[in-house]
Amino acid sequence: MRCQRIFLLLCTSGMMGLSATAQNNTSLPTSMYGVGELSAGDGGRYAGMGNIGIALNRMGFQNTLNPAAITRMDSTCFIFDIGASAAYARYSSLSEHSSGFTGNPNRLSMGFRILPRWYAIVGAAPYSSVGYLIRTEEEIEGMPGSYIYSSFEGTGGLYRCYVTNAFALTPHWSVGMNLGMILGTVTQSETQESAVIEYESSKRAFYADFGAYYDFRTTGRQWAAGVIFAPSMPITHDNTMTYTNSSTSSSLDKSYHSRQQYLPMHLGAGVSMMTERWTATVDYNYMDWSRNSSSYTSMKYENQHKINAGGIYTTNPRLPRSTELMAGLGVSNSYISLKGGKMNYLEASIGASFPIRYSYLSLGATWRKQMNSRSNLMQESRWSINLNLTFGERMSRSKLR
Repeated sequence: MRCQRIFLLLCTSGMMGLSATAQNNTSLPTSMYGVGELSAGDGGRYAGMGNIGIALNRMGFQNTLNPAAITRMDSTCFIFDIGASAAYARYSSLSEHSSGFTGNPNRLSMGFRILPRWYAIVGAAPYSSVGYLIRTEEEIEGMPGSYIYSSFEGTGGLYRCYVTNAFALTPHWSVGMNLGMILGTVTQSETQESAVIEYESSKRAFYADFGAYYDFRTTGRQWAAGVIFAPSMPITHDNTMTYTNSSTSSSLDKSYHSRQQYLPMHLGAGVSMMTERWTATVDYNYMDWSRNSSSYTSMKYENQHKINAGGIYTTNPRLPRSTELMAGLGVSNSYISLKGGKMNYLEASIGASFPIRYSYLSLGATWRKQMNSRSNLMQESRWSINLNLTFGERMSRSKLR
């Protein structure tokens, strides 16, 4: 009976993850390009320090950034993570301003130990989002005061379903891998007067990344290092174009060809230092988009660099579970370049994680500012809040032997 209950929990978690992350959305106008706006992270217990953790391996932490750094999970429990986020963003371009509010589930995962040195996570999380509405008006030549109104709208996004496996080779070394799928549907439409053209693209790609983790102790300190690698993978498209015109009652459905897209090659490295009360960590991530080409003359792909630093303060290290305070700072660039101008980001985060019996309730707040190389590019300021709950389901009265 207990095995059936565990199997049911696994199936339910996967189904809920797919339905929850499919609701992911954004209101960023530049999400019309590429694969959309990339998810900054999937929340989690340490979202308040900027979603970093390549070199972070801690009790009760389901690390989705480094598949090797999950070998400190409680061996007697199934550990569940459920997260959600809400964001308010303000955009400006020259003298025009707009704003948008979004709220989404952003994490569902379950971790457990299979064998004494073998750990696993099953989960789902957003990968990218598409959400924009742009309206334009253009005066008809030779007809002063008469205009043609057009609108461009996009919705949808991609989400990631994955299985993580990690192996503790020694008390200090561990290796791991993520295997899964990235999939979703993006719908983009163009409306002018009574004519509507809608492009629907269902995308899917195999996803894999690999990681290694090592830690060691010196007097009063524990040091750790981690590395990750994900190869570039092709994205498969199933595309349908629909044309409708309400004034003529005509319609047309047909498939269409789009340019081949690829998931970027990803390299990352991190280091951390931990004392009785303090944990400090730094991550660097590089994403290579060079296999992609743009069908827009005004847009091209840029390789990404991202550097994040964060810290955790444990209020009472003598307790087995204690309140933790955290903060983080990061800089990065967008993988999209518009009209030769580059878009960069500065973000700062704060948060706290509170123990509730055998669970943790975590809150994180992030401010992100877009810093562009040209003043005529769109400017963005965003404030977001992450809420995460980590809890365990006891599977035996004693640890696995």
